Amino acid sequence: MQEAQRPASATRFVVGLSGLGGGLLALWLLAPWRGANFPGFIRYAPIVPCAGVFAVIAIMERLWPNVRGASLPGAVLRPLDLARVAVKLWGLIVTLAMVALAYWLLPEYRGTFYQPYWDFLLTLAPLLLLCPLYFAWMDRRIAEPGDDYYHLGRVALGRERPDGARLTRHLLGFAVKGFFLPLMTVYLHDEIAALYRIYQAAPAPIWNSFNFFYHLSYTVDLLFCVVGYTISLRLFDSHIRSVEPTLAGWLAALICYQPFYSVIGRYYLQYDDGTSWSQWLAPWPTIRSAWGGAINVLAILYCLSTVAFGLRFSNLTHRGIITDGPYRFSKHPAYIAKNLSWWLIAVPFVGNQDAAASLRNCCLLGLLNLVYYARAKTEERHLSQDANYVAYALWMNDHGLFRRIGINLRFLRYRAPVVSGDASLSAGRNGAAVPSRRN
Repeated sequence: MQEAQRPASATRFVVGLSGLGGGLLALWLLAPWRGANFPGFIRYAPIVPCAGVFAVIAIMERLWPNVRGASLPGAVLRPLDLARVAVKLWGLIVTLAMVALAYWLLPEYRGTFYQPYWDFLLTLAPLLLLCPLYFAWMDRRIAEPGDDYYHLGRVALGRERPDGARLTRHLLGFAVKGFFLPLMTVYLHDEIAALYRIYQAAPAPIWNSFNFFYHLSYTVDLLFCVVGYTISLRLFDSHIRSVEPTLAGWLAALICYQPFYSVIGRYYLQYDDGTSWSQWLAPWPTIRSAWGGAINVLAILYCLSTVAFGLRFSNLTHRGIITDGPYRFSKHPAYIAKNLSWWLIAVPFVGNQDAAASLRNCCLLGLLNLVYYARAKTEERHLSQDANYVAYALWMNDHGLFRRIGINLRFLRYRAPVVSGDASLSAGRNGAAVPSRRN
C-alpha cells in the first residue's frame, strides 16, 4: 500500500524566505528610518519594507508557477464587460464606506494610538486609482466574474436579491481586515522604532543583543501580517475563500488582541507579576544566555511560521492551506512557539511573592494557553471545508514533530469530521497568531 503524501502547499516556504530577504534589505536601507527623506505621499515609513516583501513574492509567484500550489489568473476567458466592472467598483465603494462608517462610529479609533494606521491609509490611497484597471483586467480572466463585489454592487443598486451567505462572507472578510490591519500597522510601526533604537544605541555589539533579535523576529512577523491583510487579491491567489463562521472561533481569536486583551489580561489572566527572567538568572550568566537564546529561537520559529504564508496570512479566514516550512512539522508551530516563549519570559513559577502566588500565576498562564488551544481547534473546524487540509492534518497525525519523537498526544491529533454522503471535509490552519502587545 502506497504511503499517503503530504499535500502541496498553497505557496512554497522558499517564496516566503525570498520575500523576507527583500523586506530585510529594505529595513537595512531604511535605517535610521526617522531621518529618511521620503516623498510627501509616503506618510507611513514601514511601507518600504512591506513593499520589499511584496515585490519579491509577487515576482516569484507570477514568474515561477512551480513555487505555488494553484494557478494564477492570466489567460483571457471572455470579452471585457464594462458594465460589470462598474458594478464591481460600486460594490467596492459601498464596502469601503461601511468600513469607514465603523471607524467613525467606534470610539476605539478616535485616539492617537491609530495614527500610524491613518498614515498607512494615506500612503496607499493613490493606489485606489488602479482599482478600475484591476477590475477590468481580472473581469476577463477569473473563472466566475460575478464575484462578491459584483453581487454587493447589484444588491446596492436594487437589481438583485441579497444572498445571505455571500454577503456574510464578504462583509466578515472586510471586518477581519478592518479589525486586524490597524493593529498590525501600529505594532509594525512600534517594532521598527524599537529595533532602530536598539541599533542606534549599541551599533558595535548589536549582533549579540537579545533585544535586537527579539524585536527583529516580531518585526518580520508583522511585516508579513501587514502585507497579508493588505494584499488579499485573486491576482495572486491570496483572496479569502471563507471566514470563520462561529461565534466561538471569533471570541477565541479576538480576546487575544487589543482592546479586548486589555481587560482580559489585566483583570482575568494577569499571570506576570513583573519578575524578570534576566534578573532571576543574573547570578548564572551562562544559564541566562542560554535561556535568552531559547526565547529568541522560539521567537524566530514564530516569525518563520508567518513567513511561510507569503501573501496569505490572516486570522479568522481561509486563504490557502500551508503545508511547507514549519507547517511541515506541526499544524500549529506559531502557537506552540509563542506559548512556550511566554513561560520562559514571564517565569510565573518564580514570582516575587509566596508559593501560592506563583502557583496562581502558572494556572493563569495555563488558562491563556488553553485559549490558544481553543483557537487552534476552532480554526481546524472552520477549515474543515477544504479537503486539502483533511489530507494534510491526517498526514500530520503520522508524520508530525511529536509523532517523530515518539510522543502521541491524542488531544492534538486531528480527527476528520464524520459526514453523510460523499462529502469530503477537512480542517485547517488559517494563520499564525500575531503579537498584540506581546499577546
